[in-house]
This record gives sequence, C-alpha cells and structure tokens, in this order.
Amino acid sequence: MKLRNRPRIVVIPALLAAVAAAGLPAAAVSSGGYDPARQGCSTSADDSAHPKYTEKGCYAATLQITGAKHRYVLVGVPQTPNGTSANAVVVCLDFTGTAKCARVDHDGFTPLPDQKGTALDLQRAQLHAYFGADDNLDSGEHDGSEQISNGPSDGGAVVANLTPLSAMDWLTTVLGGDRSFLLTHPLPGADAGAGGCADGLCFSVQTQRRVAYRAGGKHAKTRDVSNYDGHTWDPPSCAGPSDTVKDCGGHSMAWWHRHNQTTYVEPGLQIYEDPDPQGSPEGPYPIPALYVGTCGFVAGGGVAPAFPASPITNGAGQLVVKTGC
Repeated sequence: MKLRNRPRIVVIPALLAAVAAAGLPAAAVSSGGYDPARQGCSTSADDSAHPKYTEKGCYAATLQITGAKHRYVLVGVPQTPNGTSANAVVVCLDFTGTAKCARVDHDGFTPLPDQKGTALDLQRAQLHAYFGADDNLDSGEHDGSEQISNGPSDGGAVVANLTPLSAMDWLTTVLGGDRSFLLTHPLPGADAGAGGCADGLCFSVQTQRRVAYRAGGKHAKTRDVSNYDGHTWDPPSCAGPSDTVKDCGGHSMAWWHRHNQTTYVEPGLQIYEDPDPQGSPEGPYPIPALYVGTCGFVAGGGVAPAFPASPITNGAGQLVVKTGC
C-alpha cells in the first residue's frame, strides 16, 4: 500500500504569490468549493492507476477571476506526472475578448499564442474569485481512484462570489418565510468560503451551504459533514491509491461510494473526517467532529467517547443542536 505522507508542496515563486493573494494554502476536495472543472481537469485526471497521465490545460493550482461566464484572469500551475515537481506557471489576461498568455518556467518567460475568449459580460454585474489546489503539487502525486473518478482525494479551495442582482430574489424568498433558506444562505448577493482536507482531516469555513461530497447512489440520503449519524466508515486502509477489495474491508471502493450519503458543509466553521472513501486517514480515525454556525452546533463522534443519551444526543453519540436548516 502506498505510504501517505503530509503534502510536501514544491512550487516556484510565482505560485507563492498566487497563494498569498488567495489567502489560504492548498489543503481538500470534500471541503466545499473545489471543482476539477475549474482546475481545467477531468474528474479522472489524477487517478492513481495512471500516475504518468497528464491533461493539457489541467492545473494543480489555479487562481481565477471571472464574470458570469467571462474569465478575466487565470494563473495556473500545470499538472505534472507522478514524481515530477511543479515546474511552470501559466498566466492569461483577457479584458478585450482575446486572452494574452505567457508561460514562466526554468527557461524563463515565453509568450504564448493569443487565445479567443468570450465576450465581456459586465452587464451581468457578477464577480467570482476562485483559488483551488490539490495534491498533484506534491511531486505530481496522483491520489484518486478510478473506481470513483470524482477528482483527487486531497485538494481545497477558496471561493468568493459577488452577485448583487440576485439580492432581490434572496429578499423575496426570505420575506416569504423560508427560514431554512435564510439559515443556509444568510447573506444576500454574495458568498465566500475556504477549506481543505489532508489525510482525512477536513475543515471548512463557509457563508452558505455547499456540497462537500456527492455520493454515488442514485437516491443517496444526505447529511451535514459534521453529523455522523447513520454513517458507516470504510476501513482506514481504503484510500485512493489502495482501493482493492482487501483494502476496503471486503467491498470495492465503488460500493462504499454508492452506499455513502451526500454531505453538505453549512454556514459557519466545521472540522470533520473526510466522507470520501478516497480519503487517506492517518488517524485517529474517524476524527471527532465540530460545527458551530447558523445551522446549530455539533460535537463529538468518531473515536471520541459517546455522550450520554439525551434529547440532543444522536445515534453516533454526538451532541447535536439544530436550528432548522
């Protein structure tokens, strides 16, 4: 089985500037906000079964500023084969409908051919900032499982979205008495979030509800990431690079993916065990959870001793206070 170490990120100075601008280093996929498509990658780009495989336009780390559909700024570190450290940065600027791009690597600064962009969409009054990164920065690591192909097991994102024209719809819904919507989307016309996972440990700070992990079953139940009630954990040996039936306790990893629950991160702070069976837990496993936010309070679970039975103790031995999300 592959030895899973903490990420050893090796990047060139231009990437460090992008990280600083985003405000958070790379950390995981099940944290809410990370999107392989925003990275320019397919969901199978970092499968461990194909360690030397790379995709053109796929970035292990990227900072992007976009409108509703138009991309104004792209800074990206191209994906590398397993065993190969990050070695270049691509920068594209598009304020006219034509993207001017350049590549910076060990050979210096190289202008790239112009790329046709999309029309400017300032009239949509939207601005979106995205910074995402994953474990491919760790010497080209490919840590996903082709049984699931939902992106790399470790990665993370910082997102911020400004959509002022949606504020009226928000107000109409809130005034209509939708309390659950208000608790899960407390801010009108804007939202932001940051989070990541490393070796099974996840954290997420959000201003609205997002999907953290989408299970493979067609009619999967749902839960909040911090609420472990009804969840059965796959064995700690089951991970992206070690996904055999023996590793996964007599089931395929795809079986665990199908039988899991789709999980959400909620407004507030949450710390929890990665719900994706691709996660690579280092222990203790599963880690106890903590959530504090508009949807209430959750504490305990996992390896922590169960709280005594009470009206606010769930089936996983956690204290759970709900507000109505």
